[in-house]
Amino acid sequence: MSKMRELQDEFIAKEALKLFLKSSIAGVTMAMIAKEVGVGEATLYRHFTTKQNIVLRSVLILANSVLEEFKEIKEETGYKELEAFFNIYYDTFKNNKEFFSFINEFDAFILQEGFEAKGYDENILSFKDSFIKSYNKGLDDNTVNKIDDIDTFYFATTQSLLNLCKKLAQKAIVKSDESISKENEIRALIDIILYRLKKN
Repeated sequence: MSKMRELQDEFIAKEALKLFLKSSIAGVTMAMIAKEVGVGEATLYRHFTTKQNIVLRSVLILANSVLEEFKEIKEETGYKELEAFFNIYYDTFKNNKEFFSFINEFDAFILQEGFEAKGYDENILSFKDSFIKSYNKGLDDNTVNKIDDIDTFYFATTQSLLNLCKKLAQKAIVKSDESISKENEIRALIDIILYRLKKN
């Protein structure tokens, strides 16, 4: 693929992402995306043969932008880096709830459409690399507890936190969903995770 074609695809996917975040995956058509980027629908299909492809490219762009935040974490201790790692979930929820709504819808879209999200799994695993780097730093500087099965701990905690953020980003279903601050719920879970990690 030529550099020019790659730049065009990136531009289209970024504009599509804006529409998905503003509306929803289901609520955005290829015709709407074509109109937004100023091309004919046939041209759009030449760049992305299916809506699935443009949705996947959009979610990878979004995930990469968040991953950059994790990669930029540099604190004086390993524990402080892990604290910053988990606080990104809180800050993202507080300032950009639509991110979690979009990820929630994307997960459902994958299951409904039954397509393979190439590159998505590898991208998600990159977040683990940042976590493990900070965890090992914490072991070296004696600021974190040793966890016997750190892989299980990582997946259990990050999936729990991600699923909570995705749930809370949706409209309230029952009254109890509105009785407690959503941010406080996320903060409480992060505090539990950090309590297990911090070496006293």
